[in-house]
Amino acid sequence: MFPRLLRAFSTHAAASKPSTSTVAVTGSSGYIGSSFVVSELDRRFLRAFSTAASTASKQSTVAVTGSSGYIGSFVVSELLDRGYKVHCPIRGSTENPGKAEHLLKHPNAANLTIFDGGDLSKKGSFDEAFASADAVIHTAAQVDLGEDESIITDSVEGTKNVLSSVDKSPGVKRFVQTSSVAAIQKYNVPPGYVFTERDWNDWSTVANGDAYGVAKTTAEKLVHSHFASSDGRSAAAVNPGVVIGPVMNRSHTKASAYFLYACIMGKKAMNFPATFVDVRDVAAGHVNALESLPSIHGGRFLLVNDDGCVESGPLGLGEIASEKFPEYRFDIKPLYPEHIMKFARPLSMLPIVGHKIMNEYQRLAQSTPVQFDNKTTKEKLGLEFRPLDVTVKEGIESIIENGLAEFKK
Repeated sequence: MFPRLLRAFSTHAAASKPSTSTVAVTGSSGYIGSSFVVSELDRRFLRAFSTAASTASKQSTVAVTGSSGYIGSFVVSELLDRGYKVHCPIRGSTENPGKAEHLLKHPNAANLTIFDGGDLSKKGSFDEAFASADAVIHTAAQVDLGEDESIITDSVEGTKNVLSSVDKSPGVKRFVQTSSVAAIQKYNVPPGYVFTERDWNDWSTVANGDAYGVAKTTAEKLVHSHFASSDGRSAAAVNPGVVIGPVMNRSHTKASAYFLYACIMGKKAMNFPATFVDVRDVAAGHVNALESLPSIHGGRFLLVNDDGCVESGPLGLGEIASEKFPEYRFDIKPLYPEHIMKFARPLSMLPIVGHKIMNEYQRLAQSTPVQFDNKTTKEKLGLEFRPLDVTVKEGIESIIENGLAEFKK
């Protein structure tokens, strides 16, 4: 165990940047009523050591669903960075080993095991990967928007199949669910309302056009209910906003990182108010949540940066990109131009025919800024978020450096 402890501690310590700033700490570690000042370096040192000790003694193997996907790949990388062994169920990886190629490039890839499985639609597809794991991070999901009831059914059944495999694996004691802000935000609140983890999306329905919101809410509630009994297992959920940042391969530019790719390539993108978060912070949030269990059992944690809602959404990313790379041209285009939307919005409210133009969810999501409070995540998971301009800059650089796009002058 001790060598694993040192490896894990070294990884955490290296990731912590020293600072000369100081903080006042009261009532911690048994020093009730006392106050003392510690340097930021000391604080991070102690936190890193504590986390490393927990990692080495309590958890060594984590299975990650959706491990070749955008969020999942960065979760795998974060786990490997911290010294974990990682099980990756990847559907079709035997016939197409390239699906895991980017994961196998990690310096600690010797701690990685690839399983051909991970089909959310098939019960038992995760059994082998979970069998000898100590914990599961469930990032796998299908992102479908619309008014189709099957969006909900597929999400719920997929979650049930994952939980079924967990129940067959007695060693799995901790579980982290990738949920979404879609399970929190809703459009029947006063203007300026600030959402927290206490909020649940009880507004979305298939009828109003947001089956995805129903799907994410229902799946997350299913997870909390499944682990509600005190049987020695614990679970938590993380709720990311729109995830962007660096990428590892071309398939990642087809996920939400597409918005950065669209900036470079001058593609069209949905223009809607959005709150963004760096994929690396999302990965760290997952692993921090895992390492904080069971003390945060039943918890939910918003993963959104400090910049707040960008009212121009993905189009605003192009403005940031232009500031960071003034020598290049970024002409991301709105999927729904404003000169069309100003007519479509009122027309969509007409009885009988309005929903054929635009459903209620589309109309509100396209025009309503949504604000979130990430204070709980910072306090309980010890997570700090990269500024949006850093995420945009480093995300675009990653796409270029991976040869996935070229700058335009």
